[in-house]
Amino acid sequence: MPLGIRPTVDFVFKLLFGSLENTDLLIHMLNAVLQPEHPIEEVEILNPYNDKMFEEDKLSIVDVKARDSSGAWYVIEVQTTIPGELRNRLVFYTAELFTRQMNEGTTYGQLRPAISICFLTDPLFKEVEFGHLRFALHDAAHSLTFGDQIQLHLIQLSKYHLDVADLADANAFERWVYFLTESQNREPDELRLLLPDAAFYKATEILEMIAKSPELRLIYDDRAKEAKDRFSEIKDAEAKGAERGKLIGRIQTLQEVVGDPVVDESDLADHDLESLRQIVSELRLRFGKRG
Repeated sequence: MPLGIRPTVDFVFKLLFGSLENTDLLIHMLNAVLQPEHPIEEVEILNPYNDKMFEEDKLSIVDVKARDSSGAWYVIEVQTTIPGELRNRLVFYTAELFTRQMNEGTTYGQLRPAISICFLTDPLFKEVEFGHLRFALHDAAHSLTFGDQIQLHLIQLSKYHLDVADLADANAFERWVYFLTESQNREPDELRLLLPDAAFYKATEILEMIAKSPELRLIYDDRAKEAKDRFSEIKDAEAKGAERGKLIGRIQTLQEVVGDPVVDESDLADHDLESLRQIVSELRLRFGKRG
């Protein structure tokens, strides 16, 4: 039977990469994503996993904050929805990681890189085919790099289409992508055969533990339902926003045709969808009578 546990549900993601006993998985994943010149060998998790955060705070933003032995700071998270404020929030969190290093007696030369890694199940940049997007400080006009002090990595999981046949030649990063997107559809033994590395063997055991534990499965089901509800709310809001835009466009066009002053969009801000539909109907009726 397939595991049925999605690693991209925040509870599972935090358990995999934010538990003190799983720092080896975090190190393996960081090296796979960043492919640093000198591999990361040690990390300290600054906000370790605590199941109370899932039981008591339904609205918490669950991320993993860590620092490696070279002093670099990390914030790692997964997003199953794309809220409108996501870009600003990611920039804020990354900048906050950099500035919080400045304590009394700290010099600017002692500041270490601040790196955000965000896994997205829904793409933020739909127009590009690339899955791994890297942002840093640079001057695009003159191709000058300012430095690696601030780094932001977006992993658009839906841009990858890895098949079982691809795994034999896949690198560690691609294998993590496969694990995050496909493990819920695989039986544990099958997943261990497809991803025989020690890190994925351990990660599979964690998914298996959640599936078999009534307490953990209850938390998982609760968080998965919340994620699904948030996704539905955002899609519903997007659909309403699109309809609102169309209705306002029709109102402005009809006003111009019948000779009324064309109202600005801001003047219709307080109108709900039903009110906008009524305005359209009235304008169409006037236009029909003129015809």
